[in-house]
Amino acid sequence: MRIVASLLALLTAAFVQAPPAPPTRVLNSHFPPGGPRYEYLPFDVPAGTESLTISYAFSGDNGSSVIDLGLFEPGPLTLGTPAFRGYSGGSQRSITIARNTASAGYRTGPLPAGQWHVLLGMYKVAPAGVDVQVRIDEGRDEPPPAAAARPNTTAGRAGDRSSTGRAKTAWYAGALHLHTLHSDGSLTPGGLADAARLAGFDFIAITDHNNTTHTREALPPSPLHIVGEEITTPAGHADVWGLPRGGWIDFRVGPTGPGAAAAINGLVAAAHSAGALFAINHPIDNCAGCSWDQVIPDNVDAVEIWQNDKAPRDAAIAFWDRLLRTGRHVTAVGVADWHRPPARIDMAAVRVLAASLTQPDILDGIRNGRVIVMRDAATTPPSVRAACGSRSAGIGDTLSCSASQSVTMTVDAPGFHDGRADFIWNAARMTSQAIGRGALFSMPASAGYLRAHVYAADGSPVAITNPVYVEIR
Repeated sequence: MRIVASLLALLTAAFVQAPPAPPTRVLNSHFPPGGPRYEYLPFDVPAGTESLTISYAFSGDNGSSVIDLGLFEPGPLTLGTPAFRGYSGGSQRSITIARNTASAGYRTGPLPAGQWHVLLGMYKVAPAGVDVQVRIDEGRDEPPPAAAARPNTTAGRAGDRSSTGRAKTAWYAGALHLHTLHSDGSLTPGGLADAARLAGFDFIAITDHNNTTHTREALPPSPLHIVGEEITTPAGHADVWGLPRGGWIDFRVGPTGPGAAAAINGLVAAAHSAGALFAINHPIDNCAGCSWDQVIPDNVDAVEIWQNDKAPRDAAIAFWDRLLRTGRHVTAVGVADWHRPPARIDMAAVRVLAASLTQPDILDGIRNGRVIVMRDAATTPPSVRAACGSRSAGIGDTLSCSASQSVTMTVDAPGFHDGRADFIWNAARMTSQAIGRGALFSMPASAGYLRAHVYAADGSPVAITNPVYVEIR
C-alpha cells in the first residue's frame, strides 16, 4: 500500500503545474533630439512582487547617444517626490531592487503595487534620434544580497592617521568630492574610506551622483564620514554636505522657464532644511552640462575653485570673486572629484578650522569660510593673520577697522620660505612678496576682502586662503 501511495503521489505531482513565471515586459520607444531632458516610461507592478530587474539598451551606445537610468515607485513625479527609488546614470545597464537588497544607487524596501516609472535622462541624443528598449522582469522571491565588491585601498599613500572625534581646535584635512561604485566610482564606500585615511584625511564627504545609498554600507570609524550627494542638474553640478542617512536632494531642475530660479533656490532650501551645505561644483568646465549655467542661488554656501591635478582655475576663481564682490560670503574649496586610481585622492584638498572633528563643527567651519584650499592632504597649511590697530582676525573672520587705520596681512608658510605670497584685495592682486620668514602686506583700510595665494619656489600653487573681510566702523 505504501508503494502504491508513493506512486500516486508522484503521478499527482507530475500533473500539478508550477505557478507561471512572472511576465517579462519590453518597452520600446523612439525619442527625437531636442525633446525634454527627462522622459518617464510608465509600467504597472502587481501586488506580491518582491523584486524588479530593469535592463535597458539604446541605439548609438557608442557615444552618439548617452541615456541615463533612474526609477520611481507609485507617487507624484514632482520635484523632491518621496517616490524616488534611485538613480544610476549611465554606469549600469541592468539594476535590481527588492525589499532587502538593491543595486548600487537604488533604495531597498517594499515594492508597492501600482504604476511605476522608469526615468530616462536624455543626456545626449543623436541627430537621428535614439531608440530605447527597456526590459522589466518581476520576481516573486527576494533575491540573495548582491556580493560586495572587494575593497581596494591602493589609492592612498603611506601614513595612517586615525582622528575621528578629536575634540580640539585645529585645521582638519578634508576631501569634499568623492565617488564610489554607488555612482561612477570604482571602490566600495569602505574601500574609499580606507584610501582616504591612508592619504591623511581627517574627514571625507562621499558625494555620489543623485543618491546617498552608500550609507547602507559599513564604514570604518576613521576618517569622519559626512553624507553628501552630487546633484547633477542638466545645467551644472552641486555638492551637498551633511545630509541625513538616506537623505536625497532632487536634480531634475533645468536652467530656463518661469520657475527655474525658484526651483534651484528650492534645492538649496531643501539642503539647508536637512542641515546640509550647498556648493557649486566646477563652475566653469569643458564637459557637457558641467559648467554652472543655472541661476546662482541666493544662499549658496561654497564653490569649487581647484579641482584634482589641474591648477587652480582662473575662470573659477573669477566666478568666486564675482560672488564676493556682491557682498556674499561664499567659501572656496578644493577637491579631487575622485573616482578611481591611479588618480590621487588627495589632490586638491581643504583644511577646515574647526573646534572639533565632528560633523557639526566641520560644517560650521566651512559655512563660516574658515577654509584654506590646499594642493594635497599632507602639506602644512600657511599661517595667515590680518590686523588693524589692536584688532586682528583670521581666515573667514570680519575685521572691523576705522578709515584712518591700515590693514595688514602676514603670511608664513612652513616648508615654503623660498616661495612667494600674492595678496588679493577685492579680486585684484595688489603685490607679490617673498615669504621668507613671513610675508607682510599693508594698505589703507576700506571695506572689502583680503586673501593670500601661496606658491612654491618653482611657481606651483600651494594654497589659496578664503578671505578676511574688512568693514569700516
